[in-house]
Amino acid sequence: MPLESIVDPTITIKPSVRLIDFILNNVKDINDAPGGITFLCKSKKSKKEKIANAMLKIEDLSWLNKYLKKYRKSATKMIYLHELFDDSNVLLPMPKETPRNPELEARIQKLRAQQNAREYQTMTKSIDSMRKFLPEDSIAYQMKQINKQLIAVAQFIFSVIAGFAFGFIGVELIIGNLDFGFRLLLGIICALIVALAEIYFLAMKLNENDFDTSKSIKSHQD
Repeated sequence: MPLESIVDPTITIKPSVRLIDFILNNVKDINDAPGGITFLCKSKKSKKEKIANAMLKIEDLSWLNKYLKKYRKSATKMIYLHELFDDSNVLLPMPKETPRNPELEARIQKLRAQQNAREYQTMTKSIDSMRKFLPEDSIAYQMKQINKQLIAVAQFIFSVIAGFAFGFIGVELIIGNLDFGFRLLLGIICALIVALAEIYFLAMKLNENDFDTSKSIKSHQD
């Protein structure tokens, strides 16, 4: 699925139990502490669920690392940030997924199914006597398909020529004498309109042919 840009790039940390206990029991001076540390220190008397759901950020860990440097100068036991950070979970920002258009997804699934059907037919027809000689493999079928394509192209060309002739000659016969440049412009406009319409119908016809082909492949597989 397509992904949107990340709105909030903030990295959050789910602190481990050991890290939370150290902050609650050993951090005293929180005058310049960031929000996450301050929240934990002020939540000593709160419910355990509230403390367990606390989240820290990078600036909280940076401040805590500086605090530990001062703490180790007077402490009897050396404690380092990486030791407290064990078992903590780092939550990275995730982009939001944009759902695909249902019509586009349906079209993709249909094309994928047709492609899989063709590949399956190609792999199995050499070992299955029922599929070894399909109509699609005969010369007559191939010639029929070529004739269909040639007829469609010829129909397109003749339709465009007829549209140009109507704009170039037909309009003059209906209205009367017209300037040559104006007649040429009318012919080109009519030809373009006919060409666009023919391209649309040609695309629809090719789509129907693909659908018929997939149906025939499926029937042979069955």
